[in-house]
Amino acid sequence: MGIRGDISAAIDRIVEYYVRNYKKMVFLPIAFIVFFSAFIGYYYYTHGQFFKEDISLAGGTSLSVNTHISVNPEQVSSLVSSSISAPVTVTVVRTPFSNTISGYSITTLSTVNETDLQDAVSSALGIPINSSDSSVTFISASLAQNQLYSSFILLGVAFVLVALVSLFYFRNAWQAFSNVVSIISDIINIIGVLDIIGFSFSTASIAGILMIMGYSADRNIILATNILKRKEATMKYRLVHTIKTSLTMDAAALATFLVLFFGTSNSTIHSIAIILIVGVIFDDFTVWILNGSTQLFGLKYKEANS
Repeated sequence: MGIRGDISAAIDRIVEYYVRNYKKMVFLPIAFIVFFSAFIGYYYYTHGQFFKEDISLAGGTSLSVNTHISVNPEQVSSLVSSSISAPVTVTVVRTPFSNTISGYSITTLSTVNETDLQDAVSSALGIPINSSDSSVTFISASLAQNQLYSSFILLGVAFVLVALVSLFYFRNAWQAFSNVVSIISDIINIIGVLDIIGFSFSTASIAGILMIMGYSADRNIILATNILKRKEATMKYRLVHTIKTSLTMDAAALATFLVLFFGTSNSTIHSIAIILIVGVIFDDFTVWILNGSTQLFGLKYKEANS
């Protein structure tokens, strides 16, 4: 039958199981939401913020140094922190598609003097630091907070627009509500996972979340269209067709995002790529199990009461 036939047969079996058990399966994405929401709450309780913010959202001074020497980042962080009397984060920068060290990024408070930071890093690394092999970025705390508030406003506007488009297209408040809940679930899952691994959110991360919102909204609308609007053939046939389309989208998206993640050391692209990778993986649960089950439940309820 071949690989293609095996995949098609597997999708048929999955859809059959899904149609029979969608009410039970909905507890899986709900479990993810509860777990990650609890972890985010714990993170907020222990750190005073919902996620770790990098310099673009929290403000600070960042020194980037180009060097191939190999040092212990924790040791450098400890030495520099003791020298400038401020907390320091040291990140290793590596060459794309290899494990070769190309430099280090040292981030600290915005109140730290630039010259003092350079001297401390030079001493910790054991190399002279000059303008030709280093760069300094400074963002004030007030500017960073304004960027954070602006990002939250953008996310709020995006949610409203997604709900309005869904409501206009389907003329169904239940579908619009389900679509927004699915996207909110994606964001909770993304933040929860990245809090666990200690990822630092930046303004680029907000852009990544907006992109995954658009991706999720597109898949939600494709699913809802096949469940609510299309009437030809059977529900199973429509769901099989939709899953095949969705899996093709996932494969293409993940391939692209993985290339972005492993193929660059640019922090902005790297930050967006990891958001998209995590988002696409969890989007399958929120779209197919959470939103799909919600749509099927709403459809069955409407048919039973019509």
